[in-house]
Amino acid sequence: MSTNLSPEAKLAEQEYNEANTTEDKIIKLEKFISLVPKHKATEKLVARLRSRLVKLKSDLEENKRRLKSLSKGPTWVIPKEGDAQVSLIGVANSGKSQLMRILTGSNTKVGDYPYTTEKPEPGVLDCDGAIIQLIDLPSIFPNIRTESKNGAMLLSQIRASDLIVFVIDLSEDPKKQMDILIEELYNGSIRVNKEKPPIELRRTGSGGAILIGESKVDASREEIIEILHDLGIYNFSLKFFKPMSLSDVVEALDYSLAYSKGIIVANKGDTTGSKESYQKLKELFEKQFIIIPVSATEDEGLVLLQETIFQQLELVRIKSKEPNGGIADKPIVLKQGATVSDVAKIIHTRFFDHFKLAKIYGPSAKFEGQTVGLNHILADGDIVEIFAD
Repeated sequence: MSTNLSPEAKLAEQEYNEANTTEDKIIKLEKFISLVPKHKATEKLVARLRSRLVKLKSDLEENKRRLKSLSKGPTWVIPKEGDAQVSLIGVANSGKSQLMRILTGSNTKVGDYPYTTEKPEPGVLDCDGAIIQLIDLPSIFPNIRTESKNGAMLLSQIRASDLIVFVIDLSEDPKKQMDILIEELYNGSIRVNKEKPPIELRRTGSGGAILIGESKVDASREEIIEILHDLGIYNFSLKFFKPMSLSDVVEALDYSLAYSKGIIVANKGDTTGSKESYQKLKELFEKQFIIIPVSATEDEGLVLLQETIFQQLELVRIKSKEPNGGIADKPIVLKQGATVSDVAKIIHTRFFDHFKLAKIYGPSAKFEGQTVGLNHILADGDIVEIFAD
């Protein structure tokens, strides 16, 4: 298959070809892909290899479902509670646990030695009435998915989160830490701050391959069809909406991928050399991530961090105005884009079924007490007064 590969890559290719089980093939193929030089000349080779990897992973999950093995064994994945779930990730001694303790007031274990956190530790961050569940996760290290017995569960916890907070220790090399975290998430099928390449795939019973907008793909028709065949798809209609590479096509067809939002916390801003590390972190990653500098020990930057977490979760806090003129103490927390209709249904179905009008006080109102209908889109901090027949 391959030419101009290093001896290590050729050996990895041979090991992949000789692997017998699906699990072993996945591991060996991932190793082979990692050793293939990444440049224009190998882009299509890597795309083909990744399409095979997608199919192997799909087959493995199907076998697990068939054998009902997914539910076997211990698990420590924490179910979502509150209005959103946020995972704190970092390498050993990044300061996650101390940050978690300060933000939530939890009793998370804190130590100056590696791997203090041995399992996910939950806590609650109250953002002015929005209840955010923070999860302090065990430290991430290279090849954690295969080298740790809990690696797969840790990645599952991260996938389930609404936001990922990368905690970076400014007293150490920030690039090395970010490279480890991004690589492990990538290998765990998690893409951070990236949009899924826009395609539309429809399987058909016959007719072969129908490609719409194939000129948008930097590949030939035959190469695109080969990717689909690698995935076991032979009769289909595939539409492309934006320019993309063959690797983008593979990613768009990999339904096991999770597309997550993430921010960076530049921690330990009070340590020697932290300013230089922070500048390096910004130069390398500020185009992809919002970066918040903090010092957990000096209590600096934590208010901005809380505000940023809330903003990135895309939530709105809405309070209802009672018939007696009072305003509810606890807000109703909804996703951005929520309407008066959503609030009416939560307060009581009667307010929705017999809705007459609503009055809005706050950011989304053109003036205080504006009369609106059910489809009015609300903003964070709005107060809603609903009238029903």
